[in-house]
Amino acid sequence: MTRDHAPEDFDWVSAQAACSPASMFERLRAGVKQDVERRNALGSIDDGLQFEFSEDTEAFDVTRLEGSRFANPRIVALVRFERAGPRINVRGEDVEVDFTAVLTLDPGGQCRFVVGEALYAEWEVRRMALELLFFDEPESAEG
Repeated sequence: MTRDHAPEDFDWVSAQAACSPASMFERLRAGVKQDVERRNALGSIDDGLQFEFSEDTEAFDVTRLEGSRFANPRIVALVRFERAGPRINVRGEDVEVDFTAVLTLDPGGQCRFVVGEALYAEWEVRRMALELLFFDEPESAEG
């Protein structure tokens, strides 16, 4: 059960320190990597698509690949997560994803992502970033 407000003696200093862009970006990275593994394991909806996670220090990507993994699959879309100071930018190529998140403590003392004026939990940010990549039908190249 979540509280609406943290207790009066809430240690906001420690909570704020744990809510840093660097630590939350690493949590996001680990969660996205796990999401990719879970999506690839869903054989029942597999239509020749596969997903790949790649990373460097300040960014990571999830790509949607089409074709056999043994016969030069081609990238049909990707979502890139990049940390730029206090911001986490999420941008898509060939998929409609484009937002920037910053971090804050909510009234209950939980670290939350802020996109626009709304607060989101970590899993919600991952869904916002990856749902179209994972589940929308890719556009035909012949279109």
